[in-house]
Amino acid sequence: MDSLYAIVAPVLESMPESHLKRELLVAFAAHPQAFARIETGFRTMTARRCEPAALRRFFASWAQTNNSAMTVAGIGNRLTLLLHRGDPVADETALLRALTSLDRIIDEDLAVVGHVLHAQLFYEMATAFVGDDAWLSHQWIDETASAFKAWKDRASLRDADPMIALLTTLVHEIYTHGEVEFILPLFERAVLQYGMTPSEARRALAWIRVHCGPTEKNHFFHALHAVGHAATALDRDLSSYELGPIVAAYVEKKAAVIDAVCALGVAEAVAAR
Repeated sequence: MDSLYAIVAPVLESMPESHLKRELLVAFAAHPQAFARIETGFRTMTARRCEPAALRRFFASWAQTNNSAMTVAGIGNRLTLLLHRGDPVADETALLRALTSLDRIIDEDLAVVGHVLHAQLFYEMATAFVGDDAWLSHQWIDETASAFKAWKDRASLRDADPMIALLTTLVHEIYTHGEVEFILPLFERAVLQYGMTPSEARRALAWIRVHCGPTEKNHFFHALHAVGHAATALDRDLSSYELGPIVAAYVEKKAAVIDAVCALGVAEAVAAR
């Protein structure tokens, strides 16, 4: 099985030569331990049948790190507010192109393409494993997941520079491509641990499978186009931006979530024997 980083790296290598490409390659290569923690967490969580309480905590917390359609829509709102308020924009046509690229990131999530809300697919996956939908209660969200979402919301929706929001989205999309490709075979084995029928397994795995292949990879390149168009619209020099701090915060905070919820899941599974 390829490592998460080994899945991400070829996509980064396929980018046109640029400052952003160099920044991303260096930044993602700088966190092998965080990637290893994430991989170990997913492996251990899917290796055995876990107790419902542990699964509720896992899915409620994991969801906080995944569902980003509203955030991407919020970034679009930030950009259109510039025009609404009459703020100076260097190139309004480029701003429209940035918004057009942003919207392509969330077509599938919002069922504009595919006809099924991705939030519904996640609900069906989590509920199939847990056995009920009590995982929707916020009581199950681990504090590390709340911290991850708070950091990502600040970067995407409240940082004074909207370019930080777009660059954070760029990092999120390429990381998510690596994660879903890495976990698919793990969850394909996990459904056997839970005794699911082939039909139940298909429904439980639909959220992961729909994000594999070109989906998240395409989202990454849509995000890349949005960044380029927005830089033109706002007259920003992309070579002045460092992606290292964004990648470091993203990967380390994600690893903290997986550490917390997967370790608890394994501990409860062992205790229940």
